[in-house]
Amino acid sequence: MESIDDQLKQNLAGGPLTRNGFSDALKKRIGERLDEQSGTTKKWVPWLSGISAAFLAAAVFLSVDWQTGPGQNPAQPQHERSSMQTSLSSLFSSSDHKEVLVHSAVLIGLRTDHPQTGSAPEYSTYRTLLLADDQGELQKIAEGNGILMPYKTDFMKIVPESRVNANEESRVLSASLAADASRLKSPDTKPVQPLKLSEKLLFAGNRYLSVAQTVRQNTQGKDTQYEYVWVKELQDIIGNKPLGSSPSVQDPHVSMQELYGNTVQDRLRALSSRLQLSAGSPDAPQVDENGESWAIVRERGQWVPQLATYTGRGSSNAFGYQLQDVPLILPDSVVTYDRLSADWNDIRRIRPDAKDAFSSPNNELVGVVSSSEITVYPFDGKLGSKPLLTLSLAPSESVVMIQWAIDEPFVEMWKEKGKKLLGY
Repeated sequence: MESIDDQLKQNLAGGPLTRNGFSDALKKRIGERLDEQSGTTKKWVPWLSGISAAFLAAAVFLSVDWQTGPGQNPAQPQHERSSMQTSLSSLFSSSDHKEVLVHSAVLIGLRTDHPQTGSAPEYSTYRTLLLADDQGELQKIAEGNGILMPYKTDFMKIVPESRVNANEESRVLSASLAADASRLKSPDTKPVQPLKLSEKLLFAGNRYLSVAQTVRQNTQGKDTQYEYVWVKELQDIIGNKPLGSSPSVQDPHVSMQELYGNTVQDRLRALSSRLQLSAGSPDAPQVDENGESWAIVRERGQWVPQLATYTGRGSSNAFGYQLQDVPLILPDSVVTYDRLSADWNDIRRIRPDAKDAFSSPNNELVGVVSSSEITVYPFDGKLGSKPLLTLSLAPSESVVMIQWAIDEPFVEMWKEKGKKLLGY
């Protein structure tokens, strides 16, 4: 595997990573090809004979009206049969009738939210799945706790880390090289008392993260809860950095202005005006024109930016945010390989329970996410009717990362390293 690693580093040093059956023309070409290769035809003749016998049997089978019972008229109109065949064929991809070769691998990061029970607060756990070809079939190659994130020519591991200060526990996201992740203090048990600070991963790319924070503070003898969202660089959560008294704009993060430039301010001002008009009051949530607080969330098969506006929650002693749609597209530096090959409406027609979907960059696979499972289908312009793989999801489990490797040596390298870093 050293040669594969070397080739990977050379290529990645700059940054992260139709028709079924035999037509007459086809039969003629097969016959001509057999005549040309007279020296090697004998081993193929029985095969062709078997195919011919199979097609003869199929022709006899299809010539019988298996739907007609005693006393019924077997002469179904030709146009009705043609209409039925056309309707059925439109539901099936040609990939259902041939071997599906998978040339990609995908790392899927999942977050499970565990609800508050008694005095124990809500908390989240994470796992990563690696899917790729194994002996000609799409398989789950590896699975492990935490988020295994490809980063430049290596892999990083992101886990919730428990930190205790003055007898108060915080659970924050922390990252390190995956090979050194054993040093991270990922908690084995759920919290038993309210957390001073908790962080939840919303999105992991190959450089940027989106994080939700919940902070508990005692103000004038009352517990007050504050909620924030930020976009951070991976470097911001590496290492055992000290916790501040409360997250604020001084907390390391990336603003929309930093990412998009000064032109984003005009769009945010327009958003502010729309919010005030819709609210019919100047008391509408104010929009930060620099876009300091924002999130990256999953919506209808793609990652999208959403701006946070903040309001109090009255007597509940809580300060929270609402996410607002922004007419912006995430740049490649934030998210790559994020185009859905299949039409979202077509996916919903086939799978009404679909909540999310994703596609491979080479357009060979489409994954459909429901509340209970991830189902991966072959794709060649249409969604295949027969799934290649189905994976169960836990209640309240959602996708926070989708990262792809395409072709060799990258797919094989991911498989080898994924087994070592995730286990199975």
